Amino acid sequence: MPRLRDKAVLLFALLASAGTTVSATGCSSSDSTGPAQSACETNNTALVSFRNNSNTNRTYNVIWDGVNRATITPGSESEKFTVAAGVQHTLVFRYTNTNTNACTPSTPTLAQCSNMWFNCTF
Repeated sequence: MPRLRDKAVLLFALLASAGTTVSATGCSSSDSTGPAQSACETNNTALVSFRNNSNTNRTYNVIWDGVNRATITPGSESEKFTVAAGVQHTLVFRYTNTNTNACTPSTPTLAQCSNMWFNCTF
């Protein structure tokens, strides 16, 4: 029996000198990456959508960072868009087929991995 114990000690010493950590069960514990990150954590993004909750019966164009992202009719909601998180955006609700803003433009900043919606009630 002493020889088997000596071999185990020698094997442990060889593994330790090679930089591998061995636990009491013989399993390697060198993987310290932790849990996998979600796509929104990896890419620093958030989700945003837009609702038309107004009682004016008007359709809005939603302009996000200068791009017309959606046209929403009364009582509807746009699809969800993936956008950068942690940076200031510009948001304008404009009456469709006009240059008239339905609401005061805003500058939202979305938190990482958040799921936000915005509306204009005028």
